[in-house]
Amino acid sequence: MNAPKIDDYFIRKLFTNSIIVAVYALLVLFFLGPVLWIVSLALRTPQELFGAPRLLPRNPTLENFTYILTRTQMPTYIWNSVRLVVYSVVGTLAVSIPSAYSFSRFSFRNKTGLLLIVLLFQMISPVVIGIPLFRYFASIGLLNNYFGLSMVYIAIQTPFATFLLKGVLDGVPRELDESAHIDGASRFQVLRAIIIPSAMSGIASAVIFISINSWSQFIIPFFLLNRNSLYPVAVGVLMAQGHFTDISIQYVAAASVVGLLPAVILVLFLQKFILSALLAGALKG
Repeated sequence: MNAPKIDDYFIRKLFTNSIIVAVYALLVLFFLGPVLWIVSLALRTPQELFGAPRLLPRNPTLENFTYILTRTQMPTYIWNSVRLVVYSVVGTLAVSIPSAYSFSRFSFRNKTGLLLIVLLFQMISPVVIGIPLFRYFASIGLLNNYFGLSMVYIAIQTPFATFLLKGVLDGVPRELDESAHIDGASRFQVLRAIIIPSAMSGIASAVIFISINSWSQFIIPFFLLNRNSLYPVAVGVLMAQGHFTDISIQYVAAASVVGLLPAVILVLFLQKFILSALLAGALKG
């Protein structure tokens, strides 16, 4: 009796799915591997740092985190980053929400070209503008000033936030605007009472992106700040190495993990808003 033949489609489907899973596994390993290695270093004793490479420490310890949080200025760096993130989120939303509303609801000449120009500014690297900003801020007395630094953060974040929120607002039915206008509501009232509440998931997604980008900023604060007490966590991790007089790899790793945790927690708790915001404009179209 002949054995039944396996369907060719099933074989091709299994092969395709295996390739996809393998690619995803490699991507996860590529991005997650360095994080796991940093966590491993942060949990090691100095004696284990230069032994045979292994992911799991033989004698894991939290002493490195205790040292970082009690004997360095890491808590100050974290608080500085929180302040800058709050300033950046509030300022960026204050600029990008009206901008996105204008691009979404108004019809004017060269609207698509202007939107592309706005997005083009997102491609400017902070490395390119770092030195000119330093010279300019030094001339107007805004070095070591959170107001000036926050303005730069807002300018950096606004183009992408505008582009993202424009797609989100496109997903809000225009019939809601028209009904409110018939009832006598002004455009500002429509934006405040109807558009913003209807787009809260997209705004939350923008907050996530703005927060993570502001939290991880290094070049701009490195150029515009030179007081240790003002450094955000991204710069503080680098500067914290000056506090150590012996083997410090485990301390730097612990500081990196502490600096990374707030961004990870934010994404894990609010990740559902990212997909909903990115799909809002696409579903409308």
